[in-house]
Amino acid sequence: MKKYSVFRFGLCFSLLFLSGCWDRKELNDRAIWLATGWDVAEKGEIEISGQIVIPANVQTQSGGGSGSASGQGFFTISAKGKNVSDAMQNMQTKLPREAFFGQRRVVFLGEEFAKRGLKGYFDANQRASDVSLRADLFVVKGGKAKDLLRLPNPLEKSPAVSALKEHKQSGGRGDTAYLKFLTAATRDGIRPSVPSMEISSSIEGEKGGKENSPNPKVVRLSGVTVFDRNLKMIGFLNTEENRDLLWVMGLLKKMTISTTHSKGGASINLTKIDCKIKPIFNQNNQVSFKVILKGEGALQESNSGMDMEYTENLKILNKKFEKIAEKQVQRTIEKVQKEYGQDIFGFGEAVHRKHPIRWKSLKDDWDQTFPKTNISVTAQIKIKRIGMDGPSVLFKESEIKK
Repeated sequence: MKKYSVFRFGLCFSLLFLSGCWDRKELNDRAIWLATGWDVAEKGEIEISGQIVIPANVQTQSGGGSGSASGQGFFTISAKGKNVSDAMQNMQTKLPREAFFGQRRVVFLGEEFAKRGLKGYFDANQRASDVSLRADLFVVKGGKAKDLLRLPNPLEKSPAVSALKEHKQSGGRGDTAYLKFLTAATRDGIRPSVPSMEISSSIEGEKGGKENSPNPKVVRLSGVTVFDRNLKMIGFLNTEENRDLLWVMGLLKKMTISTTHSKGGASINLTKIDCKIKPIFNQNNQVSFKVILKGEGALQESNSGMDMEYTENLKILNKKFEKIAEKQVQRTIEKVQKEYGQDIFGFGEAVHRKHPIRWKSLKDDWDQTFPKTNISVTAQIKIKRIGMDGPSVLFKESEIKK
């Protein structure tokens, strides 16, 4: 009996050292952030904005498993401060719940904030334990982050979700953009680049109206932002140049190449895309690069009289697509070399991986070497599927080239 008493006492005593849920926080006590905005404020301060879920306005559909909203499903809040922590402290005075960043999907940087530089501010962004690195990152071209956070999309209740989906549909970096930015910021062989967005209208060429108008203001991808080694924004590339950049980096998921000429044009939708960068050293230890672009996909459109069931016609069209890709990517690389001088493609990383010993003598002066480096581009494009028809149905039999 005494033996069992000692056992029970030992069991009860051990419970004192077991961890419990004494520090847990309920969802009702948290303000769940979907997106964060960073802007420049007066007197050298910064302004932090947040897009926060309104739980009462979010309902879960019983059949589909996706969320819908009755009324606006979010609200925007902002506050200014000397640094990030000061701004967040000032913002917390406006919130009845504790700010929670575990579900944050997107980070927006105002253009003026990006020009100021990010080195002195992003420490707090990754130091917090509840901040996920799986987030999208954008620079707001020609505007402020807090303005974009207040702009809903007609198809998505949250601007954060809208921006994330637009980036995914474009074949870009998606929710790895923030992580890739941090990675590039800590390496010598590549400089950071961040996708950019701008406020536009749903109808091209016309000024956007109110939210419920037939032509509301919308957020759209506008290209990519170039940063230097000090994490200061130095310029933009357009959407076409952004796709070229992603292709060379091996991050592009899909793209369409179109060719036009007097006898009709054609388009291919590439869904299997790759790129290889080959560093080549001469006898003087000077490096040059050969970029090999690869792409396979389906013929999307053919407005000519060519019958695509014939192999020779496919070869002719493949060559046209290859020349367009080569010329386009070569032009983008040379523009970055000439105007910005920053290796945002990762050519230095290619040398580091394949020739680590030689890279040691290059890395310190790579910002000066890259703009002068010779880089050639070749493309290998293959049409794998031609669709339902050989020639276009709009051409007569006598007009079809076989």
